[in-house]
Amino acid sequence: MENTGLPVQGQTSRQASERFEKPRNYGPLSQFNGHARITGPCGDTIEFWLKASEGRIAGIGFTTDGCGPSRAAGSMATELAMGKPLTEAAQIEQADILTALGGLPEESQHCALLASNTLKATITDFGRKDR
Repeated sequence: MENTGLPVQGQTSRQASERFEKPRNYGPLSQFNGHARITGPCGDTIEFWLKASEGRIAGIGFTTDGCGPSRAAGSMATELAMGKPLTEAAQIEQADILTALGGLPEESQHCALLASNTLKATITDFGRKDR
């Protein structure tokens, strides 16, 4: 059987496992101008804070009360968004997060959707405040 680098059912990729254990950008920002908190249908909550400057994400942090895949997805969403123009970061989708993580087990893929939706809501919140 060929190794595609994607996780077998119940297993996770190296990228996802690293972020389960040590999520990047974990914790709220002390100064921010965008914020959102969403609880998904599974009961996990992801919260994002961002600091935007000159149309770009200059700082971003997140927390979650959820499982390892929620931590991994939140972490990867922040990594993908950091430094990007807000318009580009707002286009980060579930599939982008899953690809960057090297996949997640099927039963955990909704975590990437929750992270994507929370990121978009945070950018929307910034847009409401930046008038």
